[in-house]
Amino acid sequence: MGASEVFLIIDESEADAASVRSLLTAPGRQVHVARSLREGTSLLDTLDPELVLVSLELSAMPGPRVVRMLTETRSGLHVVALTASPDPSVAVASVRAGAADYLGKPVDPDRLEQAVGRALRETRAERALRDTQAMVKDRYGFDDLLSRSPKMLTVFDQIRAVAPTNATVLVLGETGTGKELVARAIHDGSPRSDKPCISVNCGAFSEGLLESELFGHERGSFTGAVGRREGVFAMADGGTLFLDELGQTSLAVQVNLLRVLEEMSFRRVGGDKLVNVDVRFVAATNTDLEEAVATHRFREDLYYRLNVFPIRLPPLRERREDIGVLLRHFLRGAAREYGLAPPTIAADAMQWIVSYHWPGNVRQLRAMCERWVIVAQGGTVLKEMLPRDMVRAGEALDTPGALVVDDEGPLAPQLERVQQQLERAYLHRVLQRTGGHLQRAADHAGISRRTLYNKMKQYDLDPDAYRGP
Repeated sequence: MGASEVFLIIDESEADAASVRSLLTAPGRQVHVARSLREGTSLLDTLDPELVLVSLELSAMPGPRVVRMLTETRSGLHVVALTASPDPSVAVASVRAGAADYLGKPVDPDRLEQAVGRALRETRAERALRDTQAMVKDRYGFDDLLSRSPKMLTVFDQIRAVAPTNATVLVLGETGTGKELVARAIHDGSPRSDKPCISVNCGAFSEGLLESELFGHERGSFTGAVGRREGVFAMADGGTLFLDELGQTSLAVQVNLLRVLEEMSFRRVGGDKLVNVDVRFVAATNTDLEEAVATHRFREDLYYRLNVFPIRLPPLRERREDIGVLLRHFLRGAAREYGLAPPTIAADAMQWIVSYHWPGNVRQLRAMCERWVIVAQGGTVLKEMLPRDMVRAGEALDTPGALVVDDEGPLAPQLERVQQQLERAYLHRVLQRTGGHLQRAADHAGISRRTLYNKMKQYDLDPDAYRGP
């Protein structure tokens, strides 16, 4: 093995530094010692260490300030604090300042190896994450989208192809899959990037309020309209307008939207004057628009006008190879936001996290990461910290005979088989809860009735079996 593990010890005590160095010395490791903070910081760029072990009893400045300075000097640097102080608040302050771990002096060999092992795993994971981010940014120019999944890389190619045009884009996908991020990436890659990109959630307004939000209103047009107000169409003039949850709009609003798409002009609510705009449209929905058209809940002509360039975002359960990458990204982001150390994930908890069906997709994963950062406080996320439904799914996987694994084949078919088992069990429970009422079951699951029906056929689930006498 090559010398791929580089450690730096910063300690003014020759005896303490020598002791730690002897414990760390092993084949394939380079262990360097700096006898002052100045010497240590000068070695950072030269050595590019995977781990720095620093004494909190340096004369240059207080220990927590040393830790903060090191982590701010080099982004992503893992620091383990060494302290001879019996006061636990000193060690806690160092962790809050950014230390990945802390060890008392004299250093216990077993605790040292555990701390080093955790730090190395985190460092390598972060470097892999940075490589992935750099690849996505270099190839596609996207800052906020992150993926290794072939399905998402196809989406990135579609974004790159359509962004420079003025084509209307329809982004389809479940709630929480990142539709607004796609809209932002399209805007940022377009000639309109220096103009506004305005977003509006159409599902958050009643019909009357939505028309005012979209088109604006004149003074006195309705109770409370004390003055003229510009709508989002006017605000987005020259730029991009992102209309989210478009499938929840009324037929009356859809008529007006179609007119704006066709003529690029509109009237404010209560107004007579035509207002001309130059707006690029990106629309998004988690509704099955084809079904909505078939059931006369969505205008067919508007659907075809919007469906110029459709982009379908896969749910997180169809891009499980991204879960680890996103998990580390969100954990570190939440840790920075709350001023805490990012936690590690226990092996059994990680297995359940990856196999979970994630009904809220990336948004749900991000929210869970924020929770785990707060609960774990820089420690380890254990299965006891997972949501109840995730634990139930994990326990089902651990039940003898519940999971058939073919270790002769590749991993991907095994993940697909697990997903199907979880989907069938989930739909079975939802149908039981709703008494076989398909629309209520579909609403609960966050899918369309047609999708539910197709999945019931796929998994041989008879709706009559769930209905009462």
